[in-house]
Amino acid sequence: MRPIRRTAAAACLLALAAATPAEKPLLKPEQVKYLEDAKAAAITASAEAEQELLHIFRSVKFRLELIWNGLGHNAWKMAFTPATELLGQIKGALEFTEYTTNFGVDPTWRKDHPGEPTMDFDTIDKYGYIPNMWELRAAKSPLVAGTPTDQWGVMEAAEDGLYQMPISGKLLPAGPNVTEALDRPQYIAGNLRRIDIGVARYGSYAAVLRNDVIQDRSVVLPSDSGGWENICNSSVKPIQKWYPIFGQPLSRCKSMFKYGKDRPVVGTADNQLHTLLSNSLIFGKVGGSLSRLVYQLLVPEATTRRFETLFYTEAGVLGAVRPQDMKLMVASFPGIFGTPEANRLRLFCTTHKIPLAWALNGGETWSASMKNWKEWLPYVPEFEPVGADRIIDPITWTLTNATVKLPPLWKVVWDAVVAEIEARRKSKNNLKASDFQVWWDRIMAFGGGLHPMRHGDCHAKDMCSGVYTSYDGKTDCLCKGTQPNASSAETGSTFSQSNLAAPVDKSLRSVEVTIV
Repeated sequence: MRPIRRTAAAACLLALAAATPAEKPLLKPEQVKYLEDAKAAAITASAEAEQELLHIFRSVKFRLELIWNGLGHNAWKMAFTPATELLGQIKGALEFTEYTTNFGVDPTWRKDHPGEPTMDFDTIDKYGYIPNMWELRAAKSPLVAGTPTDQWGVMEAAEDGLYQMPISGKLLPAGPNVTEALDRPQYIAGNLRRIDIGVARYGSYAAVLRNDVIQDRSVVLPSDSGGWENICNSSVKPIQKWYPIFGQPLSRCKSMFKYGKDRPVVGTADNQLHTLLSNSLIFGKVGGSLSRLVYQLLVPEATTRRFETLFYTEAGVLGAVRPQDMKLMVASFPGIFGTPEANRLRLFCTTHKIPLAWALNGGETWSASMKNWKEWLPYVPEFEPVGADRIIDPITWTLTNATVKLPPLWKVVWDAVVAEIEARRKSKNNLKASDFQVWWDRIMAFGGGLHPMRHGDCHAKDMCSGVYTSYDGKTDCLCKGTQPNASSAETGSTFSQSNLAAPVDKSLRSVEVTIV
C-alpha cells in the first residue's frame, strides 16, 4: 500500500518544483486538469465494477470456469477462494502490471523490407525521448511517410472520441504542427498476461515503463484503441475493409463504454477494475472471458494462446516518454541476439542506465510466427507460459542494485552461445524456433533468469522489474540503480532495502560479477 496518494496535479507540481530553469514541465495545465477529472470518474466506475465483480465471483458458473481453465492445484484452490479475497488478489496483480511500448525491427525484417524507415535508438537519442507519430508527421519524418491517411483518422478518432483528450491544433486533414503534436499521447500496452516481449507486432524491443509514470501521466482503455476504431466505429474509415466485417461478430463493441453513456470512462493505474471487466467482455467471444483472465492473472503456471497476447489494455501517456521513464529494456532473443544491432542496444542501455533483458517469445520473431497463421486462431490448442522468464544481459549487473553469484563457466557459455548464433546468422542457414530454444536453455542452466514481478515479490514496483535467482538458490529483486542508496539524480528513484518484500541476503551483495 502506498503511504501517500499522489494526484496527477501534485505530481506535476512536484515536477515543476524540482525542474531546473532550462526544463519545461511535461504537462500543460489543461492536461493536469484532464487527468484529475479522469481519475475522479475512474474511482466511481471502478467502485461500481467492484460490486459487479464480487457478484460474478460468487457464482457457481464462474468457479467452474476457473477450474476448467486451470485443472491444476492452484486453479482448484482459487476456485474455492472467497470472493473478497479473490478481488484483493486481482487488485494486487493490477498494481504490479507491466506497461510496455514496442518499437524497432530485427535484421531479418529489414532484409525483407529494404529501405523502409523504422523507429530505432538513434531516433530516441536525437529527440531525447520517443517521439509520437503526430510529431513525426508534423516534422515530415520519413519514419511515418508510409502511414496511410486512414491510419491518422483512426488515431485522431481514438484521441478525441475514446480518450476525450484536450488535444490542440487543427484536426485532420491539416493536423497539428510540431508544437501542438506534443499534446498527443503515446500508446502503451498494459501487459496483463506478462508476455515476455510485450506486443511483438509493434517491434523487436519492448521498453517497460516505470509504474509511477503510468500512474501520474496516463489513462487506461479496455483494449487497443486502433483496433476498436477499425472494427466498431462506423463513422471512421477502417484501414482494411474486412476489419469490421469479421471483427464485429467476434467482438462486443459496446463493452468499450460499458460504464459511460456513449463514451468510455477511462481508467487509471489504481482505478481500473471497470477497465478490466470491460476488457473481458470485449474479448469474451474469442477466448478472453473474465474467468480466463483471472486465471492468467493469478495462477503461476497459467498459459496463454497466441491470439490472447493481443488482449491487452491500452494506456495513453501524456508528456514525453524519456529514457529515464524506462525501468527495463527487453529485446527479442531470436530477432536481435547475435546481430550487430545487439551492440547498439547495449550502448543505448549503458548510456541511459537502463537494465537490459532478453525474451525468447517462443523462439520466433513476429514475422516468423505469423507464417503459422493457424496458431493465431481463437481457441486453438497451442499454449505458451504466462510470465515466462527473461534472461538478464551481462551489462545489467552494472546498472542495477544487484550483485549475484555466477558459476565459473557462465562467461564461457555466454560467449560460446553468442559466437554460435553469430556464425549461424552469417552462414544464412535458416534458424528455427527449436535452435533458439536450445541456446536459451544452455544460458539459463547457469542462472541469470529474470521472472516478471508479481504482487508480493517487491515493494518498489516503480523501479523494480522482476526477481532473479542465482545458481546457488539465492533470490532478490532486480531494480534500476547501481547501489542500494543510488541517488535520484542517477536513477530517478531511491532504492533501499525497504523496497524488498523479503530481507536482503547480505552474502549476495558482496559477490563480484565478471561482466562480458
